[in-house]
Amino acid sequence: MKIGLFPGQGLPAATVLDALPAGDPHVRAASDELSFDLRARVAEVASSDGAVLPTSLAQPAIFVASMVAWRRACDDGKTFDVLAGHSLGEYSALAAADVLSFEDGVRAVAARGDAMHAAGAAAPGGMAAVIGLGLGAVDEVARGSGALVANDNAPGQVVLSGTHDELERAETLARAAGGRVRRLETAASFHHPAMAPAQEPLERVLAGVAVRDARVPVVSNVTARPYGSGDDVRALLVRQITSPVRFRESLAWAWGRGVRSFDDLGPGRVVGGLAQRTFRALEAG
Repeated sequence: MKIGLFPGQGLPAATVLDALPAGDPHVRAASDELSFDLRARVAEVASSDGAVLPTSLAQPAIFVASMVAWRRACDDGKTFDVLAGHSLGEYSALAAADVLSFEDGVRAVAARGDAMHAAGAAAPGGMAAVIGLGLGAVDEVARGSGALVANDNAPGQVVLSGTHDELERAETLARAAGGRVRRLETAASFHHPAMAPAQEPLERVLAGVAVRDARVPVVSNVTARPYGSGDDVRALLVRQITSPVRFRESLAWAWGRGVRSFDDLGPGRVVGGLAQRTFRALEAG
């Protein structure tokens, strides 16, 4: 059995640009929906070496790039038994499973990106990946620093969110516990209560979105279990903004159902690396 995985935010602008082919029908349709030339906007940011897209642009751009990759995978005859995405990537997984239409997905992620950008501007913060410590040890670091666990990505890779002062304290505590820390290039503390102001705008947009039954199971970041009804989809997507991403648990659920392989769909290879690390640990027992 195979799982298809879709990436979240934080990718270099140049990586995203490479995944948005000029003249592609998905790119054209998204530009019409957004009322601006999506590829041109991404190209403008990508002209600076190592630049990362701002949240309000990154979310629709990465969603569209992921759907381009999905279309190509389908054209190549690939099939999947389960789908999952990391944070933003969950919208790609839902669209791939025909839960959301492509156009509704574009509108939803654009609204999500705008709302999260505004919430981050109102409450400055950031995120830091702790490498080499388990979830329990990082929980201890979080309690001692005031930061919160935002992403349980893979064995030995957990991400914290918080204010800059909280993250500085967390870095000190994590290193003292034997971990390595890497600050992420994010403009805010995502998957944290600081994002709560973004929930209402997203909820309003999702209320007008048609939600269908999933063609294949899509695993929720919030519950690490497949989505249920349409109302369940809307409610969990709103909760996801402030809830930790339980990606390691999501992959463990898929493994427990017989999934043994994966494809990383969309720009970059971040989620593929997380899956490889998680599956290797599960295989080792």
